[in-house]
Amino acid sequence: MRQDFLDFVDAEYHLVVRLVMRDGADLADAQDAAQQAFLQGWRRVEDGRWGEIVHPRAWIREVAFRHHRAQCRARSQTPLGPDVDFPEPGPGHAELTGEARDVVAFLQRLDPDCRAVIAFDLDGIPPGAIATTLGITEQKVRDLRKKARKQLKKSLPASAYREGRSEQ
Repeated sequence: MRQDFLDFVDAEYHLVVRLVMRDGADLADAQDAAQQAFLQGWRRVEDGRWGEIVHPRAWIREVAFRHHRAQCRARSQTPLGPDVDFPEPGPGHAELTGEARDVVAFLQRLDPDCRAVIAFDLDGIPPGAIATTLGITEQKVRDLRKKARKQLKKSLPASAYREGRSEQ
């Protein structure tokens, strides 16, 4: 079980970081959320409960996603003095390729619920698991996906949208 989990970490860690970055985290916060999720997973391995998880890929993303959202809420509730410098939002650009940076920039224009659905969707997480993670219905997942696509279509240059459509 231990080696299976370590193989899982190797295969999924960077994908979980990417998911959290798609939800608006910078690289450090995304790595922190992923590490917290895998730590919880490791605790389940030690307790012998890792095998109880039906969809480990969805579960690990849910834990990281919830950690990130909780950290965002905690930060927004922490009063800061006027002399505090606020870092620029967004991912660490040096770590991203041009296309990935563009995708993240477009995703950051979405409202948080749409962004969350698309982030999970881009990782291939099924609508049922997305609904469970976000605490919404599968119909709401479909509605948010549709809303996000409309918002993205408006923000994409017309030529980029036509190129993407011709490949499908």
